[in-house]
Amino acid sequence: MAKKKAGRGGSRKSTKKMGRGPARARGAPKKALNKARGKARGAERGAPKKSKRASGLDPVPVKSGRGPTPAEVGADLVGMFNRGQLGEIEEKWWSRDVVSCEGSAGMEWRGIKAVHAKNAWWTQDHAIRGASAEGPYVGATGFSVKFRLEVETKSTGAVETMEEVGVYTVRDGKIIREEFMGLCPAAAAGAPATA
Repeated sequence: MAKKKAGRGGSRKSTKKMGRGPARARGAPKKALNKARGKARGAERGAPKKSKRASGLDPVPVKSGRGPTPAEVGADLVGMFNRGQLGEIEEKWWSRDVVSCEGSAGMEWRGIKAVHAKNAWWTQDHAIRGASAEGPYVGATGFSVKFRLEVETKSTGAVETMEEVGVYTVRDGKIIREEFMGLCPAAAAGAPATA
């Protein structure tokens, strides 16, 4: 029987027994070879996937959650306001945790009960004789509305026209924050604003 010629790694039989590849052929221990192979596979699996965003400078989507969008809430609020359905707006669109901020007063009321109490306090001495809303001006998480109201102060009989902007934040189809911003007195008088 003729003897088989051994190649660089020995006979074919011994190569199989010892493992494949150049590392095994040179006599690397089996444990070390398996560890190296495992690291290579792990690196392939654990390699960071290419992100759709190339860098942290790219824009990300902004949403207001489930339910009606800020545009839908805002359009309905403006329509209801112009039809005189002020109380219905609160019942339909306010979250139980709504926050109402009177910007010019620098005060806010937190929670639907507190906001109802604020409105009840205001209507004790004020009556709306005419009102209109313009908008909504819509953003990704909310909207704003420009209001014009003719208000009578009951205790004095004085009637004045008020203009303010309401800025609303919407989450999951409900208004979670409203802030009313009035025209700066200096700007209303035509004076330049000072720092």
